[in-house]
Amino acid sequence: MLKLGSILLWLWSVLNLLPSTWILVSILFRGGNAPGLTGVLTEPQVRALGREALAAANSIAVFANGLNVAFCLLFTVVVWRGLARQSPWVFWALSASALVALLAGVGADYMVGTRFPAVNLVSGLLLAAGFSCCAPTIFRRAGS
Repeated sequence: MLKLGSILLWLWSVLNLLPSTWILVSILFRGGNAPGLTGVLTEPQVRALGREALAAANSIAVFANGLNVAFCLLFTVVVWRGLARQSPWVFWALSASALVALLAGVGADYMVGTRFPAVNLVSGLLLAAGFSCCAPTIFRRAGS
């Protein structure tokens, strides 16, 4: 079950890593704007924004998505290296950090009128399934 849980947690990480990486590439190398803008505003409204407002939104998007890429890479390494050692503190550290990331995603979605509830639902279910599969192996070992 530990391997299945690790695969589910890795999948969650990859599903977060890929869009964040794409957003970074789009903004930094392709001249795009933060996708959150077009998720909330129409294309004419985005074009009507001033240069400073666009720069601020894009800067925040680059920073946030850069942090998410770093988090997902670290999360993946800790899943495969730390959970494989069946260490309870690794389980709790991953659980707490994933919960913060999930709540940040839910909060961000709430701020724009809950436009992507399915994304948050799938994310939460993947995390719950992954940690639920890992827990019996880790805590059976810790209790013995």
